[in-house]
Amino acid sequence: MGTQDEQAYRAQVAQLRAALEIGKPYLPIELLKQGYESLGSIERRLDLGVDHTIVALAGGTGSGKSSTFNAISGLEFADVGVRRPTTARLASCTWSSDATELLDWLEVDPDRRISRDTALDGADQAALHGMILLDLPDHDSVAEHHRAIVDKVLPLVDVLIWIVDPQKYADEALHAGYLRSLVGSEASMIVALNQIDTLPAGGLGTITSDISRLLTQDGLEAVEIRAISARTGEGVAEIREDLRKAVSRRTMASRRLRDELAKLARAIAHHTPQSVTTELEGTVQWEAERYLVAAGIPALADEISEHTALRTGRPVPSVAAPSLASLNGLRGRWIERVTLNMRKPFAHEVSQRAGSSEELATRLAQVSSEVDVPWGAPEGVSRTWTWILVALAGVVGVLALLGLAGIVLTQAVGAGLLLVALVLAAGAWFADRQFASKLRSEGRERAHEFRQSVADAYAGVVSEVLIEPIRPILDDHRKISALTFGVLNASGGSDEPEGERDPVGTGRHATASPAEVDHPQVSLSAAEGKK
Repeated sequence: MGTQDEQAYRAQVAQLRAALEIGKPYLPIELLKQGYESLGSIERRLDLGVDHTIVALAGGTGSGKSSTFNAISGLEFADVGVRRPTTARLASCTWSSDATELLDWLEVDPDRRISRDTALDGADQAALHGMILLDLPDHDSVAEHHRAIVDKVLPLVDVLIWIVDPQKYADEALHAGYLRSLVGSEASMIVALNQIDTLPAGGLGTITSDISRLLTQDGLEAVEIRAISARTGEGVAEIREDLRKAVSRRTMASRRLRDELAKLARAIAHHTPQSVTTELEGTVQWEAERYLVAAGIPALADEISEHTALRTGRPVPSVAAPSLASLNGLRGRWIERVTLNMRKPFAHEVSQRAGSSEELATRLAQVSSEVDVPWGAPEGVSRTWTWILVALAGVVGVLALLGLAGIVLTQAVGAGLLLVALVLAAGAWFADRQFASKLRSEGRERAHEFRQSVADAYAGVVSEVLIEPIRPILDDHRKISALTFGVLNASGGSDEPEGERDPVGTGRHATASPAEVDHPQVSLSAAEGKK
């Protein structure tokens, strides 16, 4: 792994640590604990370097781990059989001369270490140069510290080989305690069915099919299953070839780190779904509209429009805030909308920090009392020209009638004046229509301005009482989501060709299972996060 990759992984560690820090008030305690432990392990692995490929043999009592360890290493180093029915301490075989610091960190006792990187070893061992093979304690041991060692080491290994036997391959302690927590790490796993030399004819196919079924139920659909006999050596060569391919690519440690980071990111992201709305500014006016309706503002705006047009002379109405009962319902429904898809700790904080219905009532009553209600005759709108034209039409009409009667002026002049009077009367009618239209337009404008002024005031209250108190929670949610999905996006790609994505040389590809999102696990330990 190059310096650039290391820097990228350290940056992702920093991102996830920041997400955990921000999430302390909201994330489950177990998730926080496991998350910090996982990040600490990743950082320690980065500090020690990733030039080695750590391979671990894990399994239960009597599965034949130690025999498999001896078969792979080609040495009779690990105790097997009746001499020691359980593995109590870590044992290691290294194909490297500079693994001391890493083995110290893994807490492998000096007397439990052996090396194949010597001049006495043949060329067949050179292909595994850089590999560290670990024989883990039995995961089902009654000794608590044995399981603790397994739980500590599992997240740190690059290739994990589960050794199972024909009698205990379906053990619930294995599947529920470990395998189901490994979803997402299939590309770094092999399940080896040992002791196949003890099976009757036709038994191998039946058991391997059942193992495959159980793994699928665990969410591990792309794990290679190997059939071996550590006692006779059957199938061991295939295991060694898998490990040779893994070591030759030198990407196992890098991929393992990526998988661990992605696993933790998915566990955190489970608590901050991207479907949660964290930007509420665009909803303020829309929310204020609900309060306008509850306060009867639309009806009052219509009354303002009608009063302006008809000049009813009714007294000036007042603006009343919504009732407390209405506010209880409005606030409750708003909380439901904001917390839709939000996990309970976040939703609880939103409900607690948002202003109460009583606070809403107090502030809405205050701003309502400060709103001016436009009432009375509008300025600059009058019937002056209408009355002038009516008066002129009347005077000219009288003269016209007198002229037509021959009393004043001539009949010809009277006829002309009559025509003028009719024109003036039509002008008065038109002026009156213009006056009425202007009154209606002024009424609509008044109503709109009034409604908008109340809406702006109510929007300010909604923002102040409801949104501002919960903004830090929404910001935390958004930041955590951005940090975790940033890591997930970074871990989603690979610079390897598609055909090279399988690190243990099986030719099969691991696929992420949605089970981990529904039931997220933090590390490869048996512990499960509790919400």
